[in-house]
Amino acid sequence: AGAIEVKTKDGRSFAGSHLLMAVGRKSNVERLNLKAGGIAPSRTGIKVDASLRTSNKRVYAIGDVAGGLQFTHVAGYHAGVIIRSALFGLPSKAQELHIPRATYTDPELAQVGLTEAEARAQHGDRLELARFEFHHNDRALAELKTKGFIKVMVVKGRPVGATIVGHQAGELISLWSLALANRLKMSQIAAMVAPYPSIGEINKRVAGAYFSPRLFESQLVKRAVQFVQRWIP
Repeated sequence: AGAIEVKTKDGRSFAGSHLLMAVGRKSNVERLNLKAGGIAPSRTGIKVDASLRTSNKRVYAIGDVAGGLQFTHVAGYHAGVIIRSALFGLPSKAQELHIPRATYTDPELAQVGLTEAEARAQHGDRLELARFEFHHNDRALAELKTKGFIKVMVVKGRPVGATIVGHQAGELISLWSLALANRLKMSQIAAMVAPYPSIGEINKRVAGAYFSPRLFESQLVKRAVQFVQRWIP
């Protein structure tokens, strides 16, 4: 009694106790009299260029009204972009590739950069995947939070996207935002040291998972191992 059932177009049905309606939000700019300020509106709010300038070059717009991703942390990032430009005269443009997004369900979902499907469409055969499961992490085992995985999309040794499903995914994704923003290599991620036992070790371990096949498939490594084994009694 009181259960809610939703049926999808493909015939599947889902039952639950509550229904969450996520309908989004809309920027409220109608009463700002943008025309008087020479500021052009857009379908989602205010039209801006890559530097977040409006059509009136003395006016900037940030956050939801600037279009794009509607997250509180994006507005904070936008503020940093225009401070560098407006106050210090430094060229600065807003980018979205390194902007993380997280959904705080249980388990949490987090993404930054390209998804696997997007990376495969954009990079084709150059795409490599690195994956590590939460149930191999000792801290996750101790806290009974073993559901989940991390998957990193890599092109020419550099991450182009990361997907995390699991405990503290919203915390873990920050490292990959840093990696994308600064074009770090997987070797630099693998070189970091994470405290043990911590959920954060998952980020290092997925970098190790990226290099493991290379290590054992390398003919040079195989010959070196064979040489050492030959001389060890």
